[in-house]
Amino acid sequence: MVAAGGLSAVVLPYRHFPARRARARAGDAEKSAGTMYDPARMPSQSVHQAFTAALDGLVADIRQDRAILAAVLCGSLSHDTVWAKSDIDLVLVTIDDKKIEPGDIALNADGVNVHAFTMPRARFRAVVEGTADNTFFHSFLAKGRLLYSHDPTIEQLCAGLHHIGARDNRLQLFSCAAGALPPIDKAHKWFVTRGDLDYSALWILHAATALARIEIMSRGLLVDREALPEALKLNPAFFRIIYTDLLNTKKTRKNVQAALAAVDGYIAERAPTLFGLMIEYLREAGDVRSASDIDAFFKRNYDLEGATTACEYLADRGLIGKAATSVRLTKRSTADVQEQAFFYSSSRA
Repeated sequence: MVAAGGLSAVVLPYRHFPARRARARAGDAEKSAGTMYDPARMPSQSVHQAFTAALDGLVADIRQDRAILAAVLCGSLSHDTVWAKSDIDLVLVTIDDKKIEPGDIALNADGVNVHAFTMPRARFRAVVEGTADNTFFHSFLAKGRLLYSHDPTIEQLCAGLHHIGARDNRLQLFSCAAGALPPIDKAHKWFVTRGDLDYSALWILHAATALARIEIMSRGLLVDREALPEALKLNPAFFRIIYTDLLNTKKTRKNVQAALAAVDGYIAERAPTLFGLMIEYLREAGDVRSASDIDAFFKRNYDLEGATTACEYLADRGLIGKAATSVRLTKRSTADVQEQAFFYSSSRA
């Protein structure tokens, strides 16, 4: 795991990359050069060829830059299909220099937009070796392709990206499962209290991506942005009920209720595995732990959110015990109130 702020400093530039700004800059440059690249007018095969040619020319120039040790092609051009609105994603590993920090830059390669991420070698190593496997950026790199390297150690790091650690997989399964619980509860609420089939279905669809990630990770596979289409191939019966049927057929009480039942059953069947970290923590603690203590432990040791949500789910299903402990609301409070608390019980396991 990366310490707080470590991975996010690398991931956030990608998630919030200013694509419109990049396209605008590329368009301005093309206009000034008098040659406007228009992939929308080209067949898909020609688009791929144009992107590949643009990449080859750009990489040939980058190879001459001795401050760049390696280039990794990521995104659609590395493992998927490019289309008119695609761009090229490159991770450029730089020399270690205190003046070089991770960053991003919008490049223009013969009219093709390129999102380039610069990362010093030490940071690249920290991300590859220290990040929780199966996080977005790990998958982003693992599905990429090393184009060249002036440093053999970078080649070794890239080769190791395809290994998914068991411990890190458990962390990601817990995170996805805990994240799926609130929208599932919302879906039940709107179905029971309002009979609103559309809004209930929407909340189920909110949970569908997290469930898709669980499906993929449970099979030891890498997760990327296209989790739902991939999960639909792996488990078509389940994801038709909670995903495609809700999108493509008229919503009735019968099919929305069926989707809710399917989601509940999916989580319940896998709960001991998905929330195994919590069950083990409470078993090893040996006594009652308050919700705030549990939240603090999981945040501090695993950088995980949703610990109390997971406990409430497990307690509702009798997998752990629920209790209460005294707490004061502020350091200056004089009255005790009761805080949620949880414990492990062998009779419930």
